[in-house]
Amino acid sequence: MNDLGSTLRVWVNNMRNKMARFGILNSLLAVVLFTALLSSCNLLKPATDPNKDKVYKDEEVGDIQGGKVYDPNTGTWRTVNEVEAKVDTVRWADLSEEKYPPIKTDSPVSGGGGGTKPNTGGNNSGGTATGTGKGNVTILLPFMANAATSGVPESSQWAVSFYAGARLAYDDLEEEGVKFTVNVVDSDESSTAKVSSLLKGNDLSNADLIIGPYKRDNVNMLADFAKKNKIPLVVPYTAQTGVTEDNPYYIQVNPSLKAHCEVMTKHIRQSHQPENVVLVALDKAEEKARFKFFQDANSVIEKGKTNRKFKELLVPEGAANFHSINISQFLNSSSTTVFVVPSWSNQTFIYSLLRQLMAKQGEGEDIVVYGMNMWLDFEQLDFEYFEKLKLHVSSASFVDPNDERVKQFKKKYFQSYGTVPNDEAYLGYDVMLYFGKQLAQYGKDFPKQLDSRPSDVLHGRFDIQRSVADPSKHKEDLDYYDQLENQFVHILKFQEFKLQPAD
Repeated sequence: MNDLGSTLRVWVNNMRNKMARFGILNSLLAVVLFTALLSSCNLLKPATDPNKDKVYKDEEVGDIQGGKVYDPNTGTWRTVNEVEAKVDTVRWADLSEEKYPPIKTDSPVSGGGGGTKPNTGGNNSGGTATGTGKGNVTILLPFMANAATSGVPESSQWAVSFYAGARLAYDDLEEEGVKFTVNVVDSDESSTAKVSSLLKGNDLSNADLIIGPYKRDNVNMLADFAKKNKIPLVVPYTAQTGVTEDNPYYIQVNPSLKAHCEVMTKHIRQSHQPENVVLVALDKAEEKARFKFFQDANSVIEKGKTNRKFKELLVPEGAANFHSINISQFLNSSSTTVFVVPSWSNQTFIYSLLRQLMAKQGEGEDIVVYGMNMWLDFEQLDFEYFEKLKLHVSSASFVDPNDERVKQFKKKYFQSYGTVPNDEAYLGYDVMLYFGKQLAQYGKDFPKQLDSRPSDVLHGRFDIQRSVADPSKHKEDLDYYDQLENQFVHILKFQEFKLQPAD
Protein backbone atom coordinates (compact mmCIF):
# COMPACT_ATOMS: atom_id res chain seq x y z
CA MET A 1 0.00 0.00 0.00
CA ASN A 2 2.95 2.31 -0.39
CA ASP A 3 1.34 4.02 -3.39
CA LEU A 4 -2.14 4.26 -1.90
CA GLY A 5 -1.99 8.02 -1.34
CA SER A 6 -1.09 8.88 -4.91
CA THR A 7 -3.50 6.24 -6.24
CA LEU A 8 -6.39 7.78 -4.32
CA ARG A 9 -5.62 11.25 -5.63
CA VAL A 10 -5.67 10.00 -9.21
CA TRP A 11 -8.83 8.09 -8.45
CA VAL A 12 -10.60 11.14 -7.01
CA ASN A 13 -9.74 13.14 -10.12
CA ASN A 14 -11.12 10.37 -12.35
CA MET A 15 -14.23 10.09 -10.22
CA ARG A 16 -14.91 13.83 -10.58
CA ASN A 17 -15.10 13.43 -14.32
CA LYS A 18 -17.19 10.27 -14.10
CA MET A 19 -19.64 11.76 -11.62
CA ALA A 20 -20.14 14.80 -13.81
CA ARG A 21 -21.35 12.49 -16.59
CA PHE A 22 -23.39 10.42 -14.17
CA GLY A 23 -25.47 13.35 -12.98
CA ILE A 24 -24.31 13.42 -9.36
CA LEU A 25 -26.21 16.02 -7.37
CA ASN A 26 -23.87 16.78 -4.49
CA SER A 27 -20.54 18.51 -5.10
CA LEU A 28 -19.01 17.13 -1.91
CA LEU A 29 -19.46 13.46 -2.84
CA ALA A 30 -15.96 13.33 -4.31
CA VAL A 31 -14.60 14.10 -0.84
CA VAL A 32 -16.79 11.36 0.61
CA LEU A 33 -15.48 8.85 -1.91
CA PHE A 34 -11.90 9.84 -1.17
CA THR A 35 -12.08 9.56 2.59
CA ALA A 36 -14.22 6.43 2.57
CA LEU A 37 -11.40 4.47 1.00
CA LEU A 38 -9.22 4.94 4.06
CA SER A 39 -11.22 2.21 5.78
CA SER A 40 -10.57 -0.18 2.91
CA CYS A 41 -7.06 -0.80 4.26
CA ASN A 42 -8.66 -3.30 6.64
CA LEU A 43 -9.62 -5.42 3.67
CA LEU A 44 -5.95 -6.04 2.94
CA LYS A 45 -5.10 -7.23 6.45
CA PRO A 46 -4.11 -10.89 6.87
CA ALA A 47 -6.93 -13.34 7.51
CA THR A 48 -7.40 -14.76 10.98
CA ASP A 49 -4.87 -17.47 11.71
CA PRO A 50 -6.77 -20.72 12.30
CA ASN A 51 -3.85 -21.99 14.38
CA LYS A 52 -4.12 -19.26 17.00
CA ASP A 53 -4.56 -20.20 20.66
CA LYS A 54 -7.95 -21.77 21.30
CA VAL A 55 -10.31 -20.53 23.97
CA TYR A 56 -12.14 -23.17 25.97
CA LYS A 57 -12.70 -21.42 29.26
CA ASP A 58 -15.62 -22.09 31.60
CA GLU A 59 -15.67 -18.70 33.28
CA GLU A 60 -18.20 -16.03 32.42
CA VAL A 61 -17.65 -14.12 29.20
CA GLY A 62 -18.01 -10.35 29.40
CA ASP A 63 -19.57 -8.03 26.89
CA ILE A 64 -18.19 -8.65 23.45
CA GLN A 65 -18.21 -6.24 20.53
CA GLY A 66 -18.58 -7.80 17.12
CA GLY A 67 -17.79 -6.49 13.66
CA LYS A 68 -21.45 -5.99 12.72
CA VAL A 69 -24.13 -3.82 14.28
CA TYR A 70 -27.88 -4.24 14.12
CA ASP A 71 -29.80 -1.34 12.61
CA PRO A 72 -33.35 -1.27 14.04
CA ASN A 73 -34.39 1.18 11.33
CA THR A 74 -34.04 -1.45 8.62
CA GLY A 75 -33.95 -4.78 10.42
CA THR A 76 -30.54 -5.55 8.93
CA TRP A 77 -26.97 -5.98 10.10
CA ARG A 78 -24.30 -3.64 8.81
CA THR A 79 -20.56 -4.25 8.79
CA VAL A 80 -18.59 -1.75 10.87
CA ASN A 81 -15.32 -0.90 9.18
CA GLU A 82 -12.79 0.80 11.40
CA VAL A 83 -9.14 1.59 10.71
CA GLU A 84 -7.37 -0.11 13.58
CA ALA A 85 -3.78 0.32 12.41
CA LYS A 86 -1.94 3.56 11.89
CA VAL A 87 -2.16 4.69 8.30
CA ASP A 88 1.13 6.32 7.38
CA THR A 89 1.07 6.00 3.60
CA VAL A 90 -1.81 8.37 2.88
CA ARG A 91 -1.15 12.09 2.75
CA TRP A 92 -4.01 14.56 2.70
CA ALA A 93 -3.75 17.35 0.17
CA ASP A 94 -6.06 20.23 -0.73
CA LEU A 95 -6.95 19.97 -4.38
CA SER A 96 -6.77 23.15 -6.40
CA GLU A 97 -10.25 24.22 -7.50
CA GLU A 98 -8.68 25.69 -10.63
CA LYS A 99 -7.13 22.35 -11.55
CA TYR A 100 -9.90 20.18 -10.10
CA PRO A 101 -13.09 22.26 -10.30
CA PRO A 102 -15.83 21.10 -7.92
CA ILE A 103 -19.06 19.71 -9.31
CA LYS A 104 -21.81 22.25 -8.72
CA THR A 105 -24.54 21.15 -11.08
CA ASP A 106 -27.90 20.14 -9.73
CA SER A 107 -29.07 19.09 -13.17
CA PRO A 108 -29.01 15.49 -14.35
CA VAL A 109 -27.07 14.42 -17.39
CA SER A 110 -29.14 12.77 -20.07
CA GLY A 111 -28.08 10.09 -22.49
CA GLY A 112 -29.82 9.00 -25.63
CA GLY A 113 -30.91 5.57 -26.57
CA GLY A 114 -28.68 3.30 -28.54
CA GLY A 115 -28.35 -0.04 -30.20
CA THR A 116 -27.85 -3.36 -28.50
CA LYS A 117 -25.49 -6.25 -28.51
CA PRO A 118 -26.82 -9.66 -29.48
CA ASN A 119 -28.13 -11.76 -26.60
CA THR A 120 -25.64 -14.51 -25.86
CA GLY A 121 -28.24 -16.57 -24.04
CA GLY A 122 -26.39 -16.39 -20.74
CA ASN A 123 -28.04 -15.73 -17.39
CA ASN A 124 -25.65 -13.04 -16.14
CA SER A 125 -27.77 -10.36 -14.51
CA GLY A 126 -30.84 -10.85 -16.64
CA GLY A 127 -29.25 -11.32 -20.05
CA THR A 128 -28.32 -8.61 -22.50
CA ALA A 129 -30.34 -5.41 -22.35
CA THR A 130 -32.57 -4.61 -25.29
CA GLY A 131 -34.72 -1.58 -26.05
CA THR A 132 -33.91 2.09 -26.30
CA GLY A 133 -32.71 2.48 -22.74
CA LYS A 134 -34.55 5.77 -22.34
CA GLY A 135 -35.61 6.51 -18.81
CA ASN A 136 -34.77 8.26 -15.56
CA VAL A 137 -33.10 6.37 -12.71
CA THR A 138 -32.68 7.84 -9.24
CA ILE A 139 -30.28 6.40 -6.67
CA LEU A 140 -31.30 7.67 -3.24
CA LEU A 141 -28.87 6.77 -0.45
CA PRO A 142 -27.38 8.47 2.65
CA PHE A 143 -23.99 9.69 1.42
CA MET A 144 -23.93 12.30 4.22
CA ALA A 145 -21.73 14.49 2.04
CA ASN A 146 -22.24 17.54 4.23
CA ALA A 147 -20.23 15.83 6.96
CA ALA A 148 -17.38 14.81 4.65
CA THR A 149 -15.01 17.56 5.75
CA SER A 150 -14.64 15.95 9.19
CA GLY A 151 -14.44 12.40 7.93
CA VAL A 152 -16.93 9.98 6.46
CA PRO A 153 -19.61 8.72 8.85
CA GLU A 154 -19.53 4.95 9.14
CA SER A 155 -23.12 4.75 7.96
CA SER A 156 -22.26 6.40 4.65
CA GLN A 157 -19.24 4.31 3.72
CA TRP A 158 -21.41 1.43 2.55
CA ALA A 159 -23.46 3.86 0.44
CA VAL A 160 -20.31 5.10 -1.28
CA SER A 161 -19.26 1.52 -2.04
CA PHE A 162 -22.73 0.74 -3.36
CA TYR A 163 -22.54 3.76 -5.64
CA ALA A 164 -19.08 2.80 -6.87
CA GLY A 165 -20.37 -0.63 -7.91
CA ALA A 166 -23.44 0.89 -9.56
CA ARG A 167 -21.21 3.27 -11.48
CA LEU A 168 -19.36 0.35 -13.07
CA ALA A 169 -22.64 -1.39 -13.90
CA TYR A 170 -23.80 1.73 -15.69
CA ASP A 171 -20.59 1.69 -17.72
CA ASP A 172 -21.45 -1.87 -18.79
CA LEU A 173 -24.99 -0.81 -19.71
CA GLU A 174 -23.58 1.97 -21.86
CA GLU A 175 -21.44 -0.56 -23.70
CA GLU A 176 -24.66 -2.38 -24.58
CA GLY A 177 -26.15 0.84 -25.93
CA VAL A 178 -28.32 1.60 -22.89
CA LYS A 179 -28.11 5.16 -21.65
CA PHE A 180 -30.33 6.45 -18.89
CA THR A 181 -30.60 9.77 -17.15
CA VAL A 182 -29.24 8.91 -13.71
CA ASN A 183 -29.69 11.12 -10.65
CA VAL A 184 -27.71 10.35 -7.49
CA VAL A 185 -29.34 11.97 -4.48
CA ASP A 186 -27.98 12.27 -0.94
CA SER A 187 -30.95 11.33 1.25
CA ASP A 188 -29.24 12.53 4.48
CA GLU A 189 -31.15 10.00 6.58
CA SER A 190 -30.56 11.58 9.96
CA SER A 191 -34.25 12.50 9.60
CA THR A 192 -37.10 12.06 7.16
CA ALA A 193 -37.17 15.76 6.24
CA LYS A 194 -34.96 15.46 3.16
CA VAL A 195 -36.95 12.62 1.59
CA SER A 196 -40.23 14.29 2.51
CA SER A 197 -39.04 17.42 0.70
CA LEU A 198 -38.00 15.41 -2.35
CA LEU A 199 -41.45 13.88 -2.60
CA LYS A 200 -42.92 17.35 -3.07
CA GLY A 201 -40.70 18.14 -6.05
CA ASN A 202 -40.14 16.68 -9.48
CA ASP A 203 -36.87 14.84 -8.79
CA LEU A 204 -38.65 11.61 -7.85
CA SER A 205 -41.97 11.97 -9.65
CA ASN A 206 -40.12 12.00 -12.99
CA ALA A 207 -38.22 8.81 -12.17
CA ASP A 208 -38.84 5.54 -13.98
CA LEU A 209 -36.87 3.59 -11.37
CA ILE A 210 -35.85 4.50 -7.81
CA ILE A 211 -33.07 2.61 -6.00
CA GLY A 212 -33.07 3.17 -2.23
CA PRO A 213 -33.46 4.51 0.40
CA TYR A 214 -32.12 3.00 3.64
CA LYS A 215 -33.96 4.21 6.74
CA ARG A 216 -37.20 2.40 7.48
CA ASP A 217 -39.29 5.56 7.82
CA ASN A 218 -38.00 6.78 4.48
CA VAL A 219 -38.67 3.38 2.91
CA ASN A 220 -42.26 3.58 4.14
CA MET A 221 -42.74 6.99 2.55
CA LEU A 222 -41.16 5.94 -0.73
CA ALA A 223 -43.23 2.74 -0.83
CA ASP A 224 -46.47 4.74 -0.67
CA PHE A 225 -45.11 7.19 -3.23
CA ALA A 226 -44.08 4.41 -5.62
CA LYS A 227 -47.46 2.72 -5.36
CA LYS A 228 -49.37 5.96 -5.99
CA ASN A 229 -47.20 7.01 -8.94
CA LYS A 230 -46.61 3.49 -10.32
CA ILE A 231 -42.82 3.84 -10.15
CA PRO A 232 -40.71 0.72 -9.47
CA LEU A 233 -38.91 1.08 -6.13
CA VAL A 234 -35.92 -1.22 -5.59
CA VAL A 235 -34.97 -1.34 -1.91
CA PRO A 236 -31.48 -2.88 -1.52
CA TYR A 237 -31.18 -3.25 2.26
CA THR A 238 -34.46 -3.30 4.18
CA ALA A 239 -35.39 -6.89 4.98
CA GLN A 240 -38.53 -6.43 7.05
CA THR A 241 -41.91 -7.72 5.98
CA GLY A 242 -45.08 -5.71 6.28
CA VAL A 243 -43.59 -2.47 4.97
CA THR A 244 -46.31 -2.09 2.34
CA GLU A 245 -49.54 -3.72 1.19
CA ASP A 246 -50.97 -4.45 -2.24
CA ASN A 247 -47.95 -2.79 -3.84
CA PRO A 248 -46.66 -4.43 -7.05
CA TYR A 249 -44.04 -1.67 -7.44
CA TYR A 250 -42.16 -2.42 -4.21
CA ILE A 251 -39.16 -4.70 -4.84
CA GLN A 252 -37.21 -5.93 -1.82
CA VAL A 253 -33.73 -7.15 -2.80
CA ASN A 254 -32.70 -8.33 0.67
CA PRO A 255 -34.50 -11.58 1.62
CA SER A 256 -36.58 -11.39 4.78
CA LEU A 257 -35.79 -13.38 7.92
CA LYS A 258 -38.75 -15.58 7.03
CA ALA A 259 -37.11 -16.42 3.68
CA HIS A 260 -33.83 -17.27 5.46
CA CYS A 261 -35.61 -19.62 7.87
CA GLU A 262 -37.54 -21.33 5.08
CA VAL A 263 -34.46 -21.97 2.96
CA MET A 264 -32.56 -23.21 6.01
CA THR A 265 -35.40 -25.60 6.85
CA LYS A 266 -35.45 -27.01 3.33
CA HIS A 267 -31.71 -27.63 3.49
CA ILE A 268 -31.95 -29.34 6.87
CA ARG A 269 -34.77 -31.62 5.75
CA GLN A 270 -32.75 -32.85 2.79
CA SER A 271 -30.60 -34.87 5.20
CA HIS A 272 -32.34 -34.97 8.59
CA GLN A 273 -35.67 -36.03 10.08
CA PRO A 274 -37.70 -33.60 12.23
CA GLU A 275 -37.29 -35.63 15.43
CA ASN A 276 -33.53 -35.01 15.24
CA VAL A 277 -33.81 -31.23 14.85
CA VAL A 278 -33.81 -28.88 17.86
CA LEU A 279 -34.64 -25.16 17.72
CA VAL A 280 -32.75 -23.21 20.40
CA ALA A 281 -33.11 -19.56 21.40
CA LEU A 282 -33.37 -17.28 24.40
CA ASP A 283 -36.73 -17.20 26.15
CA LYS A 284 -37.64 -13.84 24.65
CA ALA A 285 -40.76 -13.05 22.64
CA GLU A 286 -38.88 -11.90 19.54
CA GLU A 287 -36.63 -14.96 19.49
CA LYS A 288 -39.38 -17.46 20.28
CA ALA A 289 -41.42 -15.99 17.40
CA ARG A 290 -38.73 -17.11 14.95
CA PHE A 291 -39.47 -20.75 15.74
CA LYS A 292 -42.76 -20.41 13.83
CA PHE A 293 -40.93 -19.71 10.56
CA PHE A 294 -39.09 -23.03 10.88
CA GLN A 295 -42.10 -25.02 12.09
CA ASP A 296 -44.32 -23.67 9.30
CA ALA A 297 -41.69 -24.44 6.66
CA ASN A 298 -41.30 -27.95 8.03
CA SER A 299 -45.09 -28.40 8.01
CA VAL A 300 -45.13 -27.58 4.30
CA ILE A 301 -42.50 -30.25 3.69
CA GLU A 302 -44.50 -32.71 5.76
CA LYS A 303 -47.57 -31.80 3.65
CA GLY A 304 -49.81 -32.20 6.66
CA LYS A 305 -49.48 -35.99 6.63
CA THR A 306 -47.84 -36.15 10.03
CA ASN A 307 -47.30 -33.94 13.02
CA ARG A 308 -43.54 -34.30 13.20
CA LYS A 309 -42.43 -30.94 14.48
CA PHE A 310 -38.96 -29.75 15.36
CA LYS A 311 -38.15 -29.92 19.06
CA GLU A 312 -37.79 -26.62 20.90
CA LEU A 313 -35.50 -25.41 23.68
CA LEU A 314 -35.92 -21.95 25.21
CA VAL A 315 -33.11 -20.84 27.51
CA PRO A 316 -33.97 -18.30 30.25
CA GLU A 317 -32.17 -15.00 29.99
CA GLY A 318 -29.41 -14.30 32.48
CA ALA A 319 -25.74 -15.25 32.51
CA ALA A 320 -26.26 -17.71 35.37
CA ASN A 321 -28.50 -19.84 33.15
CA PHE A 322 -25.98 -20.27 30.36
CA HIS A 323 -23.50 -22.55 32.14
CA SER A 324 -25.66 -25.67 32.17
CA ILE A 325 -28.01 -25.62 29.21
CA ASN A 326 -29.84 -28.96 29.22
CA ILE A 327 -28.93 -30.31 25.79
CA SER A 328 -28.47 -33.96 26.80
CA GLN A 329 -32.22 -34.61 26.66
CA PHE A 330 -32.23 -33.91 22.91
CA LEU A 331 -29.24 -36.01 21.86
CA ASN A 332 -29.76 -39.22 19.91
CA SER A 333 -26.63 -41.33 19.97
CA SER A 334 -27.78 -43.39 16.99
CA SER A 335 -28.05 -40.43 14.62
CA THR A 336 -26.95 -36.86 14.02
CA THR A 337 -28.61 -34.16 16.12
CA VAL A 338 -29.12 -30.80 14.43
CA PHE A 339 -29.26 -27.69 16.60
CA VAL A 340 -30.78 -24.66 14.88
CA VAL A 341 -30.06 -21.40 16.70
CA PRO A 342 -31.80 -18.32 15.23
CA SER A 343 -30.30 -16.04 17.87
CA TRP A 344 -27.67 -13.31 17.79
CA SER A 345 -28.53 -10.77 20.49
CA ASN A 346 -26.39 -12.25 23.29
CA GLN A 347 -22.88 -13.41 22.46
CA THR A 348 -22.39 -14.92 25.91
CA PHE A 349 -25.35 -17.23 25.28
CA ILE A 350 -24.02 -18.35 21.90
CA TYR A 351 -20.54 -18.94 23.29
CA SER A 352 -21.86 -21.00 26.22
CA LEU A 353 -24.13 -23.09 24.01
CA LEU A 354 -21.44 -23.90 21.47
CA ARG A 355 -18.92 -24.68 24.20
CA GLN A 356 -21.31 -27.25 25.71
CA LEU A 357 -22.09 -28.72 22.31
CA MET A 358 -18.34 -29.08 21.73
CA ALA A 359 -18.06 -30.95 25.02
CA LYS A 360 -20.83 -33.38 24.01
CA GLN A 361 -19.23 -33.87 20.65
CA GLY A 362 -15.99 -34.74 22.45
CA GLU A 363 -17.95 -37.51 24.19
CA GLY A 364 -18.79 -39.04 20.81
CA GLU A 365 -22.07 -37.33 19.87
CA ASP A 366 -22.59 -36.37 16.22
CA ILE A 367 -23.76 -32.74 16.19
CA VAL A 368 -24.41 -30.21 13.42
CA VAL A 369 -25.24 -26.57 14.11
CA TYR A 370 -27.22 -24.14 11.94
CA GLY A 371 -26.71 -20.58 13.09
CA MET A 372 -26.40 -16.96 12.03
CA ASN A 373 -23.63 -15.50 9.90
CA MET A 374 -23.28 -12.63 12.41
CA TRP A 375 -21.56 -15.12 14.70
CA LEU A 376 -18.43 -14.96 12.59
CA ASP A 377 -17.84 -11.45 13.93
CA PHE A 378 -18.15 -12.47 17.58
CA GLU A 379 -14.69 -11.98 18.99
CA GLN A 380 -14.87 -14.62 21.72
CA LEU A 381 -15.91 -17.45 19.41
CA ASP A 382 -13.01 -19.35 17.94
CA PHE A 383 -13.21 -20.66 14.40
CA GLU A 384 -12.54 -24.17 15.69
CA TYR A 385 -16.03 -24.11 17.22
CA PHE A 386 -17.50 -23.56 13.77
CA GLU A 387 -15.24 -26.10 12.10
CA LYS A 388 -15.89 -28.99 14.49
CA LEU A 389 -19.61 -28.33 14.85
CA LYS A 390 -19.98 -28.15 11.06
CA LEU A 391 -21.62 -24.74 11.30
CA HIS A 392 -24.11 -23.86 8.55
CA VAL A 393 -25.39 -20.32 8.09
CA SER A 394 -27.73 -18.56 5.71
CA SER A 395 -26.59 -15.49 3.83
CA ALA A 396 -28.07 -13.08 1.34
CA SER A 397 -24.65 -12.67 -0.25
CA PHE A 398 -21.76 -14.93 -1.19
CA VAL A 399 -19.14 -13.94 -3.73
CA ASP A 400 -17.35 -16.91 -5.29
CA PRO A 401 -13.71 -15.86 -5.79
CA ASN A 402 -13.32 -18.53 -8.47
CA ASP A 403 -16.12 -17.11 -10.62
CA GLU A 404 -14.60 -15.55 -13.74
CA ARG A 405 -17.15 -12.73 -13.64
CA VAL A 406 -16.07 -11.91 -10.09
CA LYS A 407 -12.42 -11.89 -11.10
CA GLN A 408 -13.14 -9.47 -13.93
CA PHE A 409 -15.17 -7.21 -11.66
CA LYS A 410 -12.42 -7.13 -9.02
CA LYS A 411 -9.92 -6.15 -11.67
CA LYS A 412 -12.12 -3.43 -13.12
CA TYR A 413 -13.02 -2.09 -9.67
CA PHE A 414 -9.40 -1.87 -8.61
CA GLN A 415 -8.39 -0.20 -11.86
CA SER A 416 -11.14 2.36 -11.40
CA TYR A 417 -10.88 3.09 -7.69
CA GLY A 418 -7.53 1.79 -6.45
CA THR A 419 -9.10 -0.50 -3.85
CA VAL A 420 -10.87 -3.86 -3.65
CA PRO A 421 -14.68 -4.21 -3.72
CA ASN A 422 -16.66 -5.12 -0.62
CA ASP A 423 -20.13 -6.68 -0.35
CA GLU A 424 -21.86 -3.33 -0.88
CA ALA A 425 -19.93 -2.74 -4.12
CA TYR A 426 -21.01 -6.12 -5.48
CA LEU A 427 -24.61 -5.41 -4.50
CA GLY A 428 -24.55 -1.97 -6.11
CA TYR A 429 -23.23 -3.45 -9.34
CA ASP A 430 -25.76 -6.28 -9.37
CA VAL A 431 -28.74 -4.04 -8.60
CA MET A 432 -27.89 -1.41 -11.21
CA LEU A 433 -27.06 -3.92 -13.94
CA TYR A 434 -30.01 -6.28 -13.41
CA PHE A 435 -32.75 -3.71 -12.89
CA GLY A 436 -31.26 -1.38 -15.49
CA LYS A 437 -31.61 -4.17 -18.05
CA GLN A 438 -35.17 -4.85 -16.95
CA LEU A 439 -36.08 -1.17 -17.33
CA ALA A 440 -34.42 -1.00 -20.75
CA GLN A 441 -36.28 -4.04 -22.02
CA TYR A 442 -39.73 -3.69 -20.45
CA GLY A 443 -40.01 -0.04 -19.32
CA LYS A 444 -41.71 0.91 -16.05
CA ASP A 445 -43.86 -2.21 -16.21
CA PHE A 446 -40.86 -4.50 -15.71
CA PRO A 447 -41.97 -5.59 -12.18
CA LYS A 448 -44.70 -7.67 -13.85
CA GLN A 449 -41.97 -9.77 -15.49
CA LEU A 450 -39.62 -10.26 -12.55
CA ASP A 451 -41.08 -13.43 -11.07
CA SER A 452 -40.36 -15.23 -14.34
CA ARG A 453 -36.82 -13.85 -14.81
CA PRO A 454 -34.47 -15.22 -12.12
CA SER A 455 -30.85 -14.40 -12.78
CA ASP A 456 -27.41 -15.25 -11.45
CA VAL A 457 -25.55 -12.18 -10.23
CA LEU A 458 -22.12 -11.63 -8.71
CA HIS A 459 -23.21 -11.88 -5.07
CA GLY A 460 -25.63 -14.75 -5.65
CA ARG A 461 -28.94 -14.78 -7.45
CA PHE A 462 -32.04 -12.66 -7.95
CA ASP A 463 -35.13 -14.83 -7.64
CA ILE A 464 -37.83 -12.19 -7.31
CA GLN A 465 -41.18 -13.65 -6.25
CA ARG A 466 -44.53 -12.31 -5.15
CA SER A 467 -44.91 -12.12 -1.38
CA VAL A 468 -48.09 -12.05 0.71
CA ALA A 469 -48.07 -11.16 4.40
CA ASP A 470 -51.62 -12.41 5.04
CA PRO A 471 -52.29 -15.68 3.16
CA SER A 472 -56.06 -15.25 3.54
CA LYS A 473 -55.96 -12.27 1.16
CA HIS A 474 -54.33 -14.42 -1.49
CA LYS A 475 -56.98 -17.11 -1.06
CA GLU A 476 -59.67 -14.52 -1.72
CA ASP A 477 -57.84 -13.13 -4.74
CA LEU A 478 -55.23 -15.33 -6.42
CA ASP A 479 -53.71 -12.28 -8.15
CA TYR A 480 -53.20 -10.43 -4.87
CA TYR A 481 -49.74 -9.87 -3.42
CA ASP A 482 -48.19 -7.24 -1.15
CA GLN A 483 -44.74 -6.84 -2.67
CA LEU A 484 -41.99 -8.45 -4.69
CA GLU A 485 -39.14 -10.01 -2.73
CA ASN A 486 -35.91 -11.75 -3.58
CA GLN A 487 -36.30 -15.28 -2.21
CA PHE A 488 -32.81 -16.59 -2.91
CA VAL A 489 -30.69 -17.34 0.15
CA HIS A 490 -27.28 -19.03 0.26
CA ILE A 491 -26.64 -21.89 2.68
CA LEU A 492 -22.96 -21.81 3.58
CA LYS A 493 -20.92 -24.32 5.55
CA PHE A 494 -17.86 -23.48 7.63
CA GLN A 495 -15.21 -25.86 6.30
CA GLU A 496 -11.43 -25.63 6.14
CA PHE A 497 -11.75 -22.49 8.30
CA LYS A 498 -13.83 -20.54 5.81
CA LEU A 499 -17.39 -20.34 4.57
CA GLN A 500 -18.16 -22.33 1.45
CA PRO A 501 -21.39 -23.23 -0.35
CA ALA A 502 -22.96 -26.21 1.38
CA ASP A 503 -23.75 -29.37 -0.54
